[in-house]
This record gives sequence, structure tokens and C-alpha cells, in this order.
Amino acid sequence: MAGDDGDPRVKANDSRLIAIDGVSAAAIRDAARRLASSTRRRRGGVSSWGASGIFDELGVADADAGTPSMRTLLLLYAADLAFRLRWEIGPALEEGRLVIAAPYVATAVAVGRAAGLDAAWLADLFHFAPPAAEQHLIDSPSAGHSPDHEGFVELACLHAEKHQGGPTRLELMDRTRRHLSASVRRPAAG
Repeated sequence: MAGDDGDPRVKANDSRLIAIDGVSAAAIRDAARRLASSTRRRRGGVSSWGASGIFDELGVADADAGTPSMRTLLLLYAADLAFRLRWEIGPALEEGRLVIAAPYVATAVAVGRAAGLDAAWLADLFHFAPPAAEQHLIDSPSAGHSPDHEGFVELACLHAEKHQGGPTRLELMDRTRRHLSASVRRPAAG
């Protein structure tokens, strides 16, 4: 977990999970870095998607393996999140640290909903993930127009476009953005 530098003086009651969700990997990464640097006194860190290496395997798979379906990608994301919770997020919270999950559950659920997957199936899939104490939506209007393929949404859109009759990358990005905007609670102003 990036930024996890250990401090035994941190109290256990200082632990907190903050979720940063959105459609642009670059915007999520930048927001997570800004938040982590503004909370250095809490001795926290950032847990990013892909920590388990599951998605690295997709990049080296033979063409014969085919293109994974959206359901498969979401199952892989859930497995990666379970890894992050077990090896990064959970231990850091137990040590009283602040953890920024970038992205967390809302991004994956929004991608699934945008692809037409059942909301109940998605809720069941991510039922294991504890709720975040804070949730931030990073809305980047330029997302989807960048060659950046490093985020989960970008990867899902790239694979969705390969399926015959599926939405285009931009359509799935726009749908995902709408689902996120509808689902993420925004903090009260002032």
C-alpha cells in the first residue's frame, strides 16, 4: 500500500476507510495522492485496484483465451478487492491507519450497471466489502477521451468494445459516469 510508513504512536480509533470512485484512473490517482498528502498525520496510504496481479495476467494471456465478459471482469475485480482487503486495507485499519481505496466498490458496481448487469447480483458480489467511512466521487468530464488504459473502468471499456454488439468505450464510460453520479452520496456542503 503506497504511503504506508508505520508509526506505532497512531491510535487504533484513528482508523478510517475512504473510497475514491470515478471513471478516470488518472483523476482517481491524483485525488488519492492529494488526499493522502493532506492526511499525512494519520499515517495512511492508498490501496489501488490491481494490487493482486490478477489483471496483469489478462495482459499476458494468449489470444486463444478470448475476451473476458463484463461479468468475468467484475468477478476478477471482486477477487482483487478481497485481496486488497485481506492484505492491505484490513491490516492497515487494524493498526489504526487511514486507508484510501482508489477505486473501491462504487466504481465496479457502476461499470456493471452500465453494462446491463443486475443490481442484486452486483450487491451480492460485493457484499463482503465493508462500507467506507467517506466516499468521494471524482467526476472528470474529459475521462474516456484519453488513451489512458490503466484504470478498471478503462480496462472494462476496452474489453466491452471487443464484444460484438456491446456498447462502445465512450458509451460505457458515459453510462458508468451516470450510474456513479446517481449512486454515490455527496457530502453536504458547508
